[in-house]
Amino acid sequence: MKHINPYHKATEHEQMLAHLHMLVNKEYLAIPKEFDKLIISLLTAYAKEYSLDEEQSSYSDSLDALRTSV
Repeated sequence: MKHINPYHKATEHEQMLAHLHMLVNKEYLAIPKEFDKLIISLLTAYAKEYSLDEEQSSYSDSLDALRTSV
């Protein structure tokens, strides 16, 4: 079994958020309406210089899960 290294949120979160931002802006990402919490998290996401402010964003755990998967 191959070992997969987990990402390090402290050093890679900005790059992952920037990548997700690009995917959303270029409309490469389609999210089914059943994922309402994820859609709300994207609509309410607040970031400054690609650093997500989790206190001002709703359902930030959903957004974290998405940005680690893309």
